[in-house]
Amino acid sequence: MVSLVEDKIKTIMEDELFTHSEIEEAKRFYGEGEHTILSQGKEKITVLVANGEEHTVQIAVNGEEELFQKTNDRLTEWDVYGLTALFVIANKCKDETLSEGIKYTREGMIKRVIEERYDRAKKADYKVVLANNLHGEHILTNEKGKSYRITLRDFENKTGYINNIDWRTNKLGTTKHIMYLFNYLENNPSKTRKMDKKYPFIEIFTDPLNDYRITWYYPETLRTEERKLLTSYFGNKNHIGDSQIAGFFSFVHKSRDLERIKIRQEVFEKVEAYFEKNELEQKKQNTTLDFSSIRATLYPYQKEGVEFAAFKEGVIIADEMGLGKTLQAIATAVLKKEIFDFGKTLVICPASVKSQWKNEVLKFTNEQAIVVEGLPEERNQMYLNDPSFFHIINYETVLRDLPVINKVGYDFIILDEAQKIKNYETKTANAVKAIHKKHALVITGTPLENKLLDLYSIVQFLDPYYLAPQWEFSYQHCVFDTNSKNKIRGYYNLQELKARLEPILIRREKRDVFEQLPNVIQKNVFVSLSDEQAGLHASFARGIASILGKKFKTTYDWQKLMHLLTNMRMVCNSTYLIDKETHISPKLVELREILLENLDVKNNKRKIIIFSEWVTMLNLIGEMLKKEGITYTILTGKVPVKKRGALIKEFEDNPDCSIFLSSESGGTGLNLQVADTVINFELPWNPAKKNQRIGRIDRIGQKKQTLHVFNLLSYDSIEMKIATGLVLKQNLFEGVLNSESLTDNVDFSDKGKSQFIQQLEEVLGKDDELSPKGKDASNFEFQEEDTLLELTTEPVQTNLFEDNELNKKVRNPKSQNFQTTAAKNENNGKNITDLEQMEAVMTKGMEFLTGIYKMGTGKDIAAAGKPKVSVNKESGEVSITFKMEL
Repeated sequence: MVSLVEDKIKTIMEDELFTHSEIEEAKRFYGEGEHTILSQGKEKITVLVANGEEHTVQIAVNGEEELFQKTNDRLTEWDVYGLTALFVIANKCKDETLSEGIKYTREGMIKRVIEERYDRAKKADYKVVLANNLHGEHILTNEKGKSYRITLRDFENKTGYINNIDWRTNKLGTTKHIMYLFNYLENNPSKTRKMDKKYPFIEIFTDPLNDYRITWYYPETLRTEERKLLTSYFGNKNHIGDSQIAGFFSFVHKSRDLERIKIRQEVFEKVEAYFEKNELEQKKQNTTLDFSSIRATLYPYQKEGVEFAAFKEGVIIADEMGLGKTLQAIATAVLKKEIFDFGKTLVICPASVKSQWKNEVLKFTNEQAIVVEGLPEERNQMYLNDPSFFHIINYETVLRDLPVINKVGYDFIILDEAQKIKNYETKTANAVKAIHKKHALVITGTPLENKLLDLYSIVQFLDPYYLAPQWEFSYQHCVFDTNSKNKIRGYYNLQELKARLEPILIRREKRDVFEQLPNVIQKNVFVSLSDEQAGLHASFARGIASILGKKFKTTYDWQKLMHLLTNMRMVCNSTYLIDKETHISPKLVELREILLENLDVKNNKRKIIIFSEWVTMLNLIGEMLKKEGITYTILTGKVPVKKRGALIKEFEDNPDCSIFLSSESGGTGLNLQVADTVINFELPWNPAKKNQRIGRIDRIGQKKQTLHVFNLLSYDSIEMKIATGLVLKQNLFEGVLNSESLTDNVDFSDKGKSQFIQQLEEVLGKDDELSPKGKDASNFEFQEEDTLLELTTEPVQTNLFEDNELNKKVRNPKSQNFQTTAAKNENNGKNITDLEQMEAVMTKGMEFLTGIYKMGTGKDIAAAGKPKVSVNKESGEVSITFKMEL
């Protein structure tokens, strides 16, 4: 849109749509005002123009790529505020508009794909070994050494038969390999002169030009016994319907005595599939599912999902993220074992969740599970010899281990979050689809409305015939770009596709089952650190270890320790937060996947809040959202309090504004009940702060019955310890405040290590994945751009102690008193000297806190009011009083 904005400004200047004074006024507004981009999308950008007064202006684009001004979604005449908004957009926004697309007819698409295959055939370099018969079977070997047998049928239309999956599913009757062979024979006519021209056999095959019906083909004269057998099963047609398949097996038996009849392999597979389907239907009618072997109480919709999958060969459970698809998959596997006597299940999932899968299996079932990993020989032994019912691997492993996987012969295959096979052209996708299996289940949150070719590829894994061929699927549902023929601009006929998929796909959104769900559903999403992140993370850990190794720790040591811990957390988000030169962020990749694939934010019109402590990270997220055309608004501590209401209103009232990016400034004092989802890009140190974030939407007035919370966690990192109980909270501060030492050094050895030190040493010493390696980071320079320890100055709380009980004691937001009873007045055993000593220690503690505050905010707390520590010598009550600017 930015180019359209620039063109509009140029037109305004040239056509004199505004007076000179109006243009100058708009320029002055732009130069002097504090304008805010409220939301950004591909077709509309909302700007808060503020110069004394505030005006909300919407700049939108129509189908003819013409810009116009709107207020409250109503067209208005261009004015000074609209021109100011154009200046703001031209300098701050980047976007693009959709071009008009094209739809193919069936005939047009067939013409296109035939031409594409023919072009590839002309460029191919295959090896050919010709048969003695003109029709075949000829042997063709491709560039990768894969050999196929080809039979040529129609020399005019260049159709024939080849034993590969493309021919069996493309509904064309030909492939590039068949075309290549026809071209080869045309270019070498001398090779065909001595060949037998009579068709070599009576061919029984599944006809791709006739919905894969079992068909016979023989252009020559039939013998009497051959005609009699074919007529008894096919009648006067050359094919049979699906209802006649049941009796076809006897044809197979009788045809063995007729040497010219050749039955293709896919015919046997079609007959077997027919009987398998009937057997599954009978099992379903005669079996009542028993969930007693599952050590969990499944919600009714989860039982429905298991029942949907239990008696089918291949299905997709595409429930919205957070509805317990993993448990449904595990329960399905266990019940299939009981019903069909399955021996082994193979779970294929992202590498980051393999351990999570194992834990879930052990938690909810009586079955055993193993993660198959290690060297190739070790993996082979696990595949072949480990008795566990669940074998768990990641997608990349399939590519390496496909032969042994097929040797084992897994009965049931589960694909979790099948992103790796969504691109049907990748080696990994082809390897996964080549796994031999009886039954399969895909669990994914990907909805029908988004990336249909990804869905097509997933269905290919379940049944290569179900949506095949791709060209047919594409012309029925895809709108193509006018300039780039392989680029898809949109989709249509989605309801027709939905009905087509109903037998194999079940999807429930939380709004469909909200009455069955708890109020808040939390899910941890695990992400692996990149090598660069892991290296920096380990170097910070080494720096911390060097400080912990010191017997005496100065105030500077503690500040440095806190800084290194913060760096460990920041690098889990992105390397950019550390060096400002690189931007490596697997979390950001995962966030994009969650928003686009799992939550389908572009189509579902959700309201999502994304929290991060660091403004720089929020800006990086914002750049990603803009690139994806997702409208958002952003709130940080830099936004004046008086402007926050406008941002919240924009988030609530603009249906296109899906995302609210917020620092901890949005974690307090704001009500955002319109949202239904919270994403924590990182976990705060204190669980209370996480609950505080959730509390922004989970309160009286909440418009959604069920709220979802996603926590992004980096494996093998400090974040895992935060998630499992490492909490800074007060531990470090208490270590200072409770010490009776009057020196600048705090020696913990005399009184035993504090809980905080023990936790840190456990993280750095006992966990191999966090053990410090590489460069010593003890001298790593302090960051200045981002707040290291963000201390909010909202008028209703303080985060210095980050303790709810202490926060309850707040009396005055501008003069906050935290009182700790050191001793009772009567018979407390404390003399005046002890109380004076305590007062001195408390003063030292406040000096330390002052340093932390300055490090985190760049401000000196004394500038707002010097901290004051006092001890009531009669009651023994210790008080700390300080003021903070709001």
